[in-house]
Amino acid sequence: MKKFLVTLLVLGFAAWLASLHPRVGLAFYDAVGAAEAKLYGFEKSFVRIDDMEMAIYERNAHNADETLILLHGYTASKELWLRFANQLNERYHVVIPDLAGHGETGYFSGWSYRASAQADRIAQLMNTLDVEQATIIGNSMGGLIAANFAIMYPLKTHKIVVFNPAGVMPPEPTETEQMFSRGESLFEIDSADEFADFYDRTMAQPPFVPQFVLRGMAERYRERKANYAHIAQDFRFHDQLDNRLGLIRVPTLIIWGDQDRILSPSAAPLWHQGIRQSELTIFNGIGHMPMVEVPQQAAQRVTEFLEH
Repeated sequence: MKKFLVTLLVLGFAAWLASLHPRVGLAFYDAVGAAEAKLYGFEKSFVRIDDMEMAIYERNAHNADETLILLHGYTASKELWLRFANQLNERYHVVIPDLAGHGETGYFSGWSYRASAQADRIAQLMNTLDVEQATIIGNSMGGLIAANFAIMYPLKTHKIVVFNPAGVMPPEPTETEQMFSRGESLFEIDSADEFADFYDRTMAQPPFVPQFVLRGMAERYRERKANYAHIAQDFRFHDQLDNRLGLIRVPTLIIWGDQDRILSPSAAPLWHQGIRQSELTIFNGIGHMPMVEVPQQAAQRVTEFLEH
C-alpha cells in the first residue's frame, strides 16, 4: 500500500511538472476542442479550396432547412464557435471553417488574407459542399468577411449576423484600436505575460481556462507572430466598410458587447444606420466575443432573427 501511495505521489508530481510546459497546455486545449466537437455532433474534414485544404467542422449536412456558416475572428479558430453552435436547432446545416492563416487550415505567405479573398474562399467552399445560399455569421474579422460576402455574393447570401465586427472606423476608438493606429498590435505576442494582458481584454466574462492551457495558447501566438502580422496587414487596410455599408441589401443582425475592449461599441450605431435592413442588439456586461461569453443567449437571439 505504501509503495502504491508513493507511486501515486510521484506520478502526480510528474503530471504537475509536465503541466508547466506550454506544449502540454496546447495538447490539452486541442483535445478538449476535438472532444467537444464530437460530443456536439460535428464532424471534421478538409475541403480542397484552390491551393489550400480548408479544415471545417460540419453538422447535419443532409436534409437541413438552411445552412449557417460561422466565421471566427483574427487569430482565432473554429473551436470558439462550438458552444454557440451546440445551442442551435439541429434543423440547421452548420459549417465552421478555419479561415486561411488560422487553425488547421494553416498559413502560407503567398495567400491573400484580405476580407474579399476570404469571402471568395467561402463562396468556393459553398460550391464544393453544394450549398446554393447560406446565412453568414461572423465575429470581429469574421464579421468584416461576412459583410464583404454579402456585398460580393448577394444571391448566395440569405442573411448575415455580425458579432462585434471589424471594418468601420468608430467615433470613440478603444485603446486597442489606438494601438493599431500607432503601428502597435496587442495580438502580436512575445511572452505569456503579454498573452495574459491580451486575453484579459478579449472578454468581459471569459469561460474558465486553466493557467497551463493559457500558457500553451501564449506559445502558439508567439510561434505565429509573423504570420499574424502579415494577416493583419491584409485585412485591416483593405475592403473596409465605412462608405459601403449601404451596399449590404440582405437582412442583417448586429450584436455587440458593450464592454468590448478590442473593437469599440461606438461603431455599432454606424452599422445599424448604414444597413437598411438591420437590427441591433447590445449585450450588457459582455466583451468582444458574445458567442463565447454567453453562448446560449447569443444563440437564442440569432435564432429569433433567423426565424423572423
